[in-house]
Amino acid sequence: MERDQALVGRLFEEFRLRHPRSMAGIEEARALAPMEFDRIAGTCLRWCELALGVDALPKAADAFARFSSDVNLAQGRYELAGHYEHKSYEDCRRAVYDSPETMSDYLWGVYLTNFLWAHHLELLLFFERRFLPRLIGKDRIIEIAPGHGGWGLQALHRTAGLRLEGHDISATSVEIASRLAAAAGLSGQARYRQGDALDLRDLPSPAADACICCFLVEHLEQPALLLESMAHVLAEGGVAFFTGALTAAQVDHIHEFRRESELVLMAERAGFRVLEALSVAPGRRLQRARFLPRSMALLLQKKSNADW
Repeated sequence: MERDQALVGRLFEEFRLRHPRSMAGIEEARALAPMEFDRIAGTCLRWCELALGVDALPKAADAFARFSSDVNLAQGRYELAGHYEHKSYEDCRRAVYDSPETMSDYLWGVYLTNFLWAHHLELLLFFERRFLPRLIGKDRIIEIAPGHGGWGLQALHRTAGLRLEGHDISATSVEIASRLAAAAGLSGQARYRQGDALDLRDLPSPAADACICCFLVEHLEQPALLLESMAHVLAEGGVAFFTGALTAAQVDHIHEFRRESELVLMAERAGFRVLEALSVAPGRRLQRARFLPRSMALLLQKKSNADW
């Protein structure tokens, strides 16, 4: 515990020295739930240090600062244009996904947003309080597009007896998620495979107990297919944690969701019942903004035949 708290203190010092403009947002996140922030940040930073080595904190701080700056710039371009910058996966592949170095920096930046952005910390606390209790006594989780792997590893870390299978189209994601799993001492419970998550719809149903899919849907040209994949991998009555971004621009966001109901209806059409939902927004936004960037989490349950 002391080591974790020391890591949190060191991270704050890195930001004060290297990226002081980030401090207001980080302090906002800690003020939201100080005890939970310190616990989550300490755990995540310990895994990060074990995965990245002695320079982990400055590397991660730099990645977070660059990612946050890129998001703000993308949101500014979105405000001016009225639409997202890219419309196809191929555009994003060329801009981001084809470069392992770019992807690695991107993923470590995103990893820190889980607790350094206040509204993302709200989602992570919702995940812990409302989703993880439903995993007690369960066995198998499938995580679709784990990216850095942090969401699924939090589930394994806090819930005994789970096994996780992750599917991600990015080789860099598979490498980083596997490295983090090793750092967390969870390699025996987590396995990651490279492949298109939408191809899961074509496989025999693996009937998992639970599914996690965070912030993929806005990256897809046909987002409804993702919910179909999630329903396919779940047994009847299985639960899913699903998140998406609304009017929130990034260089690799393709599908622009404007209303929370769009995600709800998409989930229902795929065969899910929406158990709970949470929509959050950053406390600070661009001046005179037309669009409110939001992140939404849905706690879903696959309907059984009796539900129809």
